[in-house]
Amino acid sequence: MAGRLCDAVLVLVSGLPAAGKTTLAKHLAAHSSTPSRLYERISFDDLYDQMASEDTSSKPAEFDPEQWKVLNCGFGLVYVNVSGDICRERNASRNKGARVPDETFQRMVTVFEPPNGDQNPWEVNTCELTSSSDVSDIEELMDTLVQQADKELKERRWLHIEKTKEKAQQVRLDLTFSYYSVPNVNGPVAQRRDRLATQRSVLHRVDLQLRQWISAQLQDEVVLSRGIPKAQLASQLNQRRKKFLESLKRSPSDIAASFPEDIDQVVVSLVLRFQQQQE
Repeated sequence: MAGRLCDAVLVLVSGLPAAGKTTLAKHLAAHSSTPSRLYERISFDDLYDQMASEDTSSKPAEFDPEQWKVLNCGFGLVYVNVSGDICRERNASRNKGARVPDETFQRMVTVFEPPNGDQNPWEVNTCELTSSSDVSDIEELMDTLVQQADKELKERRWLHIEKTKEKAQQVRLDLTFSYYSVPNVNGPVAQRRDRLATQRSVLHRVDLQLRQWISAQLQDEVVLSRGIPKAQLASQLNQRRKKFLESLKRSPSDIAASFPEDIDQVVVSLVLRFQQQQE
């Protein structure tokens, strides 16, 4: 995108099955590209099939967080908000190979949660489309997403520059006062920023682990044999998950008290605490 800070914006299209996610992505890729903006569609199904056919013995590329942070890529979410009834009708009319089984569809309707930037910081850059949205709405929405991604990316790059300056200052002090005890130049603002970033990362990972655990519970025959309907059980567990995450946000000391322990162990301990809680 010419004239903008970010060379690319990764947009995740979210919604129920048959909401129109693929149709939207194909439309943008086929008709909405301009001399200053190029749309490319990346399909999870295509990537999944490609990875499944590749040699699984090959070592995956290592993920470098520092390299990821400096990449000029923004991120946004498009939530295709279409009612479950309409999606169910569309799904039923699909060819058998593309149709989601009824039981699976109902379970997805039960557990699906729209993006919520107030609850999850990584979903703050979200725009919504409905079944009544037209082409002009889509173009305006994409412009808004790009602008928001620019703003978020500028803040991220500024923080990275400030952190680099702090590290450079530390090196200079070490060289100049090599015979003296050099105080930590990471000021309270930087320390608080790093701590908040770590807390958000922990919350995000705990949320993902709890979602996986809930999905496993909904498939556990022993759990289902207790007589609670699956939809009701899913609702109860997800309400518990939301309350648990909210309690951690209100009491960040529960997370901070675990630092500087291994983050993986912190996540595991919090997930175990949730599992051991009584309803």
